[in-house]
Amino acid sequence: MSKSCQGSLEDLVKCLRNSDCMQKEGKDVTKCALIVPECQKYREAHVRCKLGQLDARTRIQGNKALSASQSASAAPEDVTASILAVLSDTEGLGSDDDEADSTSDAIDLPASQLDEAVTGYMQDEAASTRVVKGKAEAHDQIEALILSANSNLTLEDIEDTFQFPLDGFQKQAVAHFLDGRSVLVCAPTGAGKTAIAEAAAVAVLARGQRVIYTTPLKALSNQKLFEMRERFGAERAGLSTGDASIQTDSPIMVMTTEILRNILYRTEEDSAADDDSSIRDSLGDVGLIVLDEVHYLGNEGRGTVWEEIIINCPAHIQLLSMSATVANPDDLGFWITKVHGQCETVMTRFRPVPLTWHYCHTLEGNTQLVPLLNEKGTNMSSAMLGKPVKAQAEDDDWFGNNRFSRRKRRFSKESKKDEDQRLQPSYQREQKWKRIPPLNEAILSMKRKDYLPAIWFIFSRAACDTHAKQAYAAGSRLTTPQEQSAILALLTVLRAEQPEAVKEALVAPLLAGLASHHAGCLPAWKALVERCFQQGLLKVVFATETLAAGINMPARTTVISTLSRRRDTGHSALLHNELLQMAGRAGRRGFDTAGHCVILQNRYEEGDVAWDIIKKGPERLQSQFAAGYGMVLNLLHSRSLDEAKAFIDRSFNSYLTGEGREKRLADIEKCERGVQDLMQQAIAVPLTLVDEAGWRDFKKLQEQLEQDKRDMKALTEAFIDHRAQTAADTLEKCGLPWVIGLDLTSTDTDMLNLAPALVVKRLDPPEDTQDPADPQASPPSFYLCLLSDNRLVLATSQHIGGVMEGAAAVNDGLGRQCVETAAQAIAWEDWVPLEGGAHALTTAVAARVPPAAAISPLVGPPELEDAVDAQREKVRLAKKAYKHMKARKDMNLASRQHQQLLHEAELLQKRAKKLRQRLDLSLTSTWRSFEALVACCVASNALEANTLKALPLGHIARQIHGENELWLAIVLTHPAVQNLTPPQLAGVLGAIMTGENISKPQIWAAYEPTPEVINAVQALEGDREQLYKAQAQHGIQAPLSMDLRLAGIIEAWAAGSSWTDIMKDSSLDDGDIARLLSRTVDVLRHAHFCDGLLSNTRIAARKAMRAMNRNPIADLVQ
Repeated sequence: MSKSCQGSLEDLVKCLRNSDCMQKEGKDVTKCALIVPECQKYREAHVRCKLGQLDARTRIQGNKALSASQSASAAPEDVTASILAVLSDTEGLGSDDDEADSTSDAIDLPASQLDEAVTGYMQDEAASTRVVKGKAEAHDQIEALILSANSNLTLEDIEDTFQFPLDGFQKQAVAHFLDGRSVLVCAPTGAGKTAIAEAAAVAVLARGQRVIYTTPLKALSNQKLFEMRERFGAERAGLSTGDASIQTDSPIMVMTTEILRNILYRTEEDSAADDDSSIRDSLGDVGLIVLDEVHYLGNEGRGTVWEEIIINCPAHIQLLSMSATVANPDDLGFWITKVHGQCETVMTRFRPVPLTWHYCHTLEGNTQLVPLLNEKGTNMSSAMLGKPVKAQAEDDDWFGNNRFSRRKRRFSKESKKDEDQRLQPSYQREQKWKRIPPLNEAILSMKRKDYLPAIWFIFSRAACDTHAKQAYAAGSRLTTPQEQSAILALLTVLRAEQPEAVKEALVAPLLAGLASHHAGCLPAWKALVERCFQQGLLKVVFATETLAAGINMPARTTVISTLSRRRDTGHSALLHNELLQMAGRAGRRGFDTAGHCVILQNRYEEGDVAWDIIKKGPERLQSQFAAGYGMVLNLLHSRSLDEAKAFIDRSFNSYLTGEGREKRLADIEKCERGVQDLMQQAIAVPLTLVDEAGWRDFKKLQEQLEQDKRDMKALTEAFIDHRAQTAADTLEKCGLPWVIGLDLTSTDTDMLNLAPALVVKRLDPPEDTQDPADPQASPPSFYLCLLSDNRLVLATSQHIGGVMEGAAAVNDGLGRQCVETAAQAIAWEDWVPLEGGAHALTTAVAARVPPAAAISPLVGPPELEDAVDAQREKVRLAKKAYKHMKARKDMNLASRQHQQLLHEAELLQKRAKKLRQRLDLSLTSTWRSFEALVACCVASNALEANTLKALPLGHIARQIHGENELWLAIVLTHPAVQNLTPPQLAGVLGAIMTGENISKPQIWAAYEPTPEVINAVQALEGDREQLYKAQAQHGIQAPLSMDLRLAGIIEAWAAGSSWTDIMKDSSLDDGDIARLLSRTVDVLRHAHFCDGLLSNTRIAARKAMRAMNRNPIADLVQ
């Protein structure tokens, strides 16, 4: 039967009827979609007819079933029954006899359910007849335009080929392209950038030229191949992703960016079909290169590839670069103009399907979906902001309440206990926990509002699986019987062909409309989830952020489970671009009138964090251009050192520090001129509303009030500083441990609120506590304290508001030892003032800390308190006079307009300051890094010292692609690997790939590498150490790791072990092992085509590559 046929079983029958398939018994007929016309509209699948793998009995049965369905009068139910008979008799298709039992637990598909599934598909097709006819008409129009060989097509000619009118930004971009210019398009996800590429392709094909369409991911390349074939016909689109090549002489070639980079460097690329065909490296007949997702240029690991392509691209080729929204598209557009040719930048924030933001939380036991933003999107909604806080009385400002009255101090009252409790971090965390909506209720809330289907983003593979199971266990059943039957039909096909890809624990949730999608799944399972979701069969998919990278799975709603994620430097908030990349998946054009993004309440963040991220706006696109061994060897292969330096100087990074610097200086000057204009308006506008004398008096009162407030603040700080010094002196005199009272409102002098604590140790202040404004000032003293509620805190002397007097303040040494022991378990980085964690060791000690009533507050000198009282009165009188004058309507209006202009000037001034700070940032020198790599190549005998011509090792390294090409070349030319068998060679290379790709510290597998592999890796250690020293000497950080822990699995797979066997007793996910094997296959492929290696090494690499390139590895798409 066909593998993953993208149509109904009815269309599968049509495919199998074809005589070409039937006559090729004994062969695996690939690319059936290219042969069978009936399969053309489902050509996105590579249908493999398995007739040649059936035994004679099954072939006879299959032929009988097909013969019975040949009659034009055959009813659909008869066709279904015939196919069902073939399916039921060929369970375990393609498996060896000893593996036949692997599908014995497959779910049987009753004929009635299959009938229902087929009927559903046929109804769907009938409902979309108009759309299909529209596509057919569009295809005919495109065909006519291409065959017309008209090199001067108009925008109107091309727009007629679309089933919908083009939007304004699309027309603008296409018009620029037709005028012969390159185009950069920056638009939100789902805005319709692909339509621009399709329009440009029509124009180029009509000229008789070819198109290259690049994507950053293999999965995206597969997807774009399907789209291009659907638009232009299967015969016009081909694919090259390194591990898959189809129709490499097609007018439209879809490929990954790395493949195009290698073509531009004249690096030979192989065909995945393993025949004599190869991609044409001549670009003379190419008229268009599409760089999809060009914002990947800012990716730290891969961004250099995009810059290499743009710099190396021949001048006669027009570039169409398509990017998500970034803050500085003009920088990128101007740079492309400089290094390649005239480029027009088209930017829009238009979304065909508007995006609405929501917040989901539980309030008083009810799960609620409330608007996150107001109607204009300028602030959080009233539902999020809550009730307005009642204004304080006029005299009860932030320095009021007679706090410093010596005889009338007010301490915490019983009525304040609840408020104090709410200030505690533990209480706040508990309240956040209570507001987290139950999983099932959140899903039901979205279902009730008709927000499904949804993609639920979670930054954890395990959590994706767990959520799917938990939602099912909680009773979520989101599919109809018809949808369950359709899912079951697809699942049955997958189980028959790749039983190892089925995640049995997730089958029940899948049938209920719940699925998990992440890198730990095998590609076939992910493809099944994607297919079901695209057809509307799944309602909620729990996925990691990789699904937001461009895979075509549009949903009505996206759910963001958390607003922070773990990075190399620790946890940090999501960037604006990251949040919008995920949120932008919501809203299906042609299906939804609005897309929805739901932010979930979680343990750490609330809705205000989402608003903070949204209002920041998109981040700037920064160059990540970095030289590597491959770039060095490729550039010096055809260029002199001076020419190579000129190439480096053309990078986007150099532009940003060169001409980009001049542009940003102009932007800064524009901002500063704007500040001056606004300040002049702020002076002039009020005089049009009030008389000059009255305004002058009003401003004097305002200035006096501000000065009085500043004086009050200075006096308050002086009091706190004096109290802190008194506390430090007292503790120095009394010794530690000692009972004190921590003032939890030390930065706000309204109320003295002492929390009893035991201070046990004085600590050195952290390095970042020095006041940059006063580098000579002494930093405050830091103390390790235990609060009476058993919290360990790090407090400064400024937080000490009282010290206990008498012998009762002394705690025994045992208490101090307990506290210090508990504190040792807390990392210094995790300590923040007045926050900490409880520890069991300190419970008994904390219970003996006296109450706050026993602690004497620290007082200041009488003259300082008198000054505070006097200044408070002065502020009160100044404020009264100011408010009296501001009560006039004309003065109030003049004041508001004046303040608004000043506020705008302040914002513009901040922008100018921020731009200048960015301008002054020093960037690392790429050229110095290039020179260091050259020196290391010379030291390793990859380059000749005087001429910098490639030596044999350098020639090999130039043809091998990886994270450290020089190291790979050393490995492949080492005597220890020359006589290894194919599986052993795969095991050695796998040890290197494991070190580069698997970062988990604790991994294990049942398979051990053979002694030959272990000996070879040990023999490489000396060369690795030598290269490590050379790289360290020149400051190069290219990876040199080797890890034998998974080499045995790779060796076993290359030797023919089954997937089930190698995955037994392994700590890694299926997806991790699959990608590791795929990376190893990539290196073996490069070695096979490297003409500098010994023939026996190349032969071993070819054999190992072919042995490893089988399902599920052969099906790997990303």
